[in-house]
Amino acid sequence: MQPAVAAVATAYDAPIAATDPILVSGVAPERFPTFEGLRALCALAIVAFHAGTFTGLTGPGGSAAGSWVRHLNVGVSVFFVLSAFLLYRPFVVAHLRDEPGPRLGPYLARRATRVYPAYWVALFVTAVVLDQAVLGDWWGKLRFYSLTQIYWGDTALGGLPQAWSLCTEVSFYLVLPLWAALLARVGGDAERRRRAHLAGCVAWYVGGLAFRAALRAGDHALGYAWLPANTDLFALGMVLAVVSAGAATGAREPGGLWRTIGERPAAAWLAALCAFWAVTQMGFPYEFLQTPTVGEELGRQVLFGVVAVLLVAPGVLGPQDEGVGRRLLAARPLWALGIVSYGIYLWHLTAMVELDERLSAAPGPDGVAGPPSWWALVLLSAVASAAVAAVSWFALERPTLRRVRRGTWR
Repeated sequence: MQPAVAAVATAYDAPIAATDPILVSGVAPERFPTFEGLRALCALAIVAFHAGTFTGLTGPGGSAAGSWVRHLNVGVSVFFVLSAFLLYRPFVVAHLRDEPGPRLGPYLARRATRVYPAYWVALFVTAVVLDQAVLGDWWGKLRFYSLTQIYWGDTALGGLPQAWSLCTEVSFYLVLPLWAALLARVGGDAERRRRAHLAGCVAWYVGGLAFRAALRAGDHALGYAWLPANTDLFALGMVLAVVSAGAATGAREPGGLWRTIGERPAAAWLAALCAFWAVTQMGFPYEFLQTPTVGEELGRQVLFGVVAVLLVAPGVLGPQDEGVGRRLLAARPLWALGIVSYGIYLWHLTAMVELDERLSAAPGPDGVAGPPSWWALVLLSAVASAAVAAVSWFALERPTLRRVRRGTWR
C-alpha cells in the first residue's frame, strides 16, 4: 500500500467547497445550479487520477491516455476556485452595499461542521478499523484529527493522504474573514471598493506563485499544500466573486471577456480543454521520480488555474438556464453526485486500496501480481465511495449541517 499512498500524496485533492452560501443582511443567497454537477465531474476525475497511480497508467511507459489521466488532479484547482468564490462573494456583496458582512461565529461553525465530522469518521475507519494508516502517538493523532498534519514532515503523507488539501481549505477558512475585514476598511463609492478587492486578488495571485517558485527553487519537499503556495488558485475564485458581486449590487456589469464567457459558455469550456491539453504536452516530470524546474512548476500551476477559472466562470456569468452544457451540469444525476462529492473524496482512496488487492491480476512467471484494470478500478471505486458517501450525507453530514444552520440563524 505504501507506494500507492506515496504516489497519490501530491494530488492535493479537495472536492469540498461551500455548499451553504452565507446569508448577507437577511437576503437569500443566489444559487449557482451548475456547481454541483461540476463538483461531481471533478470528484470523478480525481478518482480516475488515483486509479492511474495504482495501475501504473500514469507512470513512465504508460499509454498516451496516461498523460491525460495523470493531470486530472486539476480537479483540486477547480475546487479551490469554487470554494473561494462561494465564501468570498458574501463579504464583497456586503462591502459594496456598505452593510455588515457575515458574522464570524456562524461562519466558523458552518465551516467546521462541513469539514470535520465526516472527515473524523473516514479517518477513524480507515486507520483504526481497516488498518490502512498509522496515526502514531497522541501528538500525531492530534495533528491528523485537527487537519494540521501538512506542517510536519513526519505526518504530511500519513492518515488520509488526500486530506492535504483539506488542511489548505481550513487555513483559507480562517484567513478569509481577516482579509475581508481588512478590505472592509476601504471607503468611497462602490466602484472604489470593487477595485480594492480586485487589487487584493492580484496580490494573492502573485504572492502564491512567488511562494511556490521559492519552494521549488530551494528544493523544499514540504509546503506545496500550504495556503501561501495556493493563494493564486483561491485568488481566481475571489476575482469571480468580485465580478459577480459587482453585477449583483449594480456597481459594475460584467463586460469584455467576462460577458463573452457568460454568453458563450461552450467557448470557455473549449478553451479550458485547450489549456489542459497544453499541460499534458509540457513534459511535466513524474512525481517522486524527477524534480520539476521552477518554470515547469509555475507553468503547470498557471495552466491549472486557467482551466479551473474557465470551467467555473460559465456557472457564474450569463443566464444559467440557457445552454446545453449548463443544463447537463444541473441535471439530477450529476447534481446528486455533487451533493455527496465530499464523501467521495474522503472515501475513494480507502475503497481503492481494498479493491486494488482484490482486483490484481494473477501472479505471472515472476510471482508478481499484475495491476488491476484501470477502468474496473475507476468504476468500482467510484461506485463504492459514492455509496458510502450517500450514507455519510444522509446519516451524518446533512443532519449536522441542518442543526448548526438552525442554531446560527436563531
